[in-house]
Amino acid sequence: MAWHGLPTAPPEGMAPRPSAQVPGSESASGVAIGLPLVIGLLMAGGWLALEWFNYAASQFALTSLFGHLTADGATWAAVLATGLWLVDLSGLLYLSIPSEREKPGFWYALVAWLMASGANALLKWWAVTLALMASPLAQPGAPRAAGVALLIPYIPTAIAFLVWTGRVLLVSTMMGILAPALRRLAERVQAWADAHIARAAESPEEPEMIGLGPRLVTPEVHREPRAPEAASRRHIGER
Repeated sequence: MAWHGLPTAPPEGMAPRPSAQVPGSESASGVAIGLPLVIGLLMAGGWLALEWFNYAASQFALTSLFGHLTADGATWAAVLATGLWLVDLSGLLYLSIPSEREKPGFWYALVAWLMASGANALLKWWAVTLALMASPLAQPGAPRAAGVALLIPYIPTAIAFLVWTGRVLLVSTMMGILAPALRRLAERVQAWADAHIARAAESPEEPEMIGLGPRLVTPEVHREPRAPEAASRRHIGER
């Protein structure tokens, strides 16, 4: 390697020198994979909790509207809440992929996601409103501070907005953190597997156990016949 730090070709007839590994590079690469992976998993846990609340609040709000009407054993509230949640979730994940933004179907997915996400936000607002109406703090004769009475009308809107914004931001951040970390982890696992296979191929011991993958058929091992079997074969041959 020259003074400018760029790799140069070795002279003709000279074997390339093995590249010296910088001390601490393995630990640095481990931190580069492990820390983003842990952060991404923590974000994924928070995002799943928000998705759980999103579905539960939508089902509660729809149950208050439809009651316990059923269709083929499932309530209308559960069916509609599941449909809106799946469209909202799939659209959010689809819109977070940068390569999909140039395709013609991107705008259709965007409109479908906005409709489902808006319906879920409205249902969350209605569910929180019903919960506050049943809360002891919202009763007319309940003792409460003046600040609580002023905040109660704005709580449903604030919760619906915070949950909607948190879901969008968490998904976008997770796609940017987890995807590179998982790709680097897969590359390290593949490099370890390739090195293990190469070492096994170069090892002179037990060549019959070397393989590039699981064997579907066990190879036959030729063994010398035992003494009684050899004697019986010679006896048959003499006859």
